[in-house]
Amino acid sequence: MHAVLTGGKSDRVPFFPCIFTDHACVALGHTFEEALIDPRLGVRWMVEAGFFYGCDVVRVRATPERSWFEEKEVRLHDGKLAQVDRRTGEIDGYFDVQGGGMLVPVTPPPPTTTVEQIKAVPYPTADELLATGCLDPAREMVNEARRRDLFVVGMATGQTVNTLVARVGNSEEALMLMASDPAFVRRVFHMATDTSIELIKAYAEIGVDGVMIGDSYASGSVISPQMYQEFCIPAYCRTADAAHAVGLLVDKHCCGNYNPFLPFLADNHLDSIDGLDPTSGMAMARTREVIGDKLCLIGGVSCLTLLQGTPAQVRNEALACIRDGGPRYVLGTACAVPRYTPVENMRALAEVAHSSRR
Repeated sequence: MHAVLTGGKSDRVPFFPCIFTDHACVALGHTFEEALIDPRLGVRWMVEAGFFYGCDVVRVRATPERSWFEEKEVRLHDGKLAQVDRRTGEIDGYFDVQGGGMLVPVTPPPPTTTVEQIKAVPYPTADELLATGCLDPAREMVNEARRRDLFVVGMATGQTVNTLVARVGNSEEALMLMASDPAFVRRVFHMATDTSIELIKAYAEIGVDGVMIGDSYASGSVISPQMYQEFCIPAYCRTADAAHAVGLLVDKHCCGNYNPFLPFLADNHLDSIDGLDPTSGMAMARTREVIGDKLCLIGGVSCLTLLQGTPAQVRNEALACIRDGGPRYVLGTACAVPRYTPVENMRALAEVAHSSRR
């Protein structure tokens, strides 16, 4: 994996599907609810799913602080999974179990509307992330992956539009601000990037090999090429430079249609991009043609094929991606593996990588 990311030669195609906690739970015989009740299990199972499928790369992520496990309880309430304050018994919010598992607060925080409010937003330093235990489960899984000689990637949160949407509280309003209040947007992106850089520094301390950055909203399906150039590229370059400074390689996740942005990506200080979703109009051959050999490409196998296709269809699509991706390519998925993807389809994908010699 390291060789392919850095432009060297590898003996075979590395295998790095984007496995999130929900599919990991299904693959290993657990429920998503169990991982939300104890987020430490979510980190463990996400990595163990990588072991299960024979991946060459696994991902780790941060969890709440140690104090969260003492102060909060996650349990069913009126048929929904709720986060409850142990001291007061009050419900903080409900988890989106059918979606990505995010907590939807009962009382959402007021939207952030001014530069001064953004400047006052606190975020943990790398030392605080380590001291409060946010990376304890990740550290444990890094050590287990090391014993298997696997490459480990830390998930380093969003640096741009995702944070803007979260702070404003409304996606349409957030996107309008990119046109109407660029100074505010730049300040939000600066804060989000600072937050991500601290997490990256902490990841370096626990021994990961690389980090995954990017924002699902920062896509050609959502924003214009001009907006990407003006607002997003500076944030991604600064994040990548900070990661490189502590010895980590940088992968950028690309959601949706990235065709309008392809001419800019080689200048984002990245080592690789992943995603390349054919259902959004992406094509491995065209991506390689535009990018050239400047970046490693990861992904390209349709999540719909994984979910609804046969093992033979998965193999054929994987072989086409390997052919079009060239020597600097890692076999992976176009986005997060759908929750109920058949195990046999994932095993078919792994078999192609394991048998594809350079």
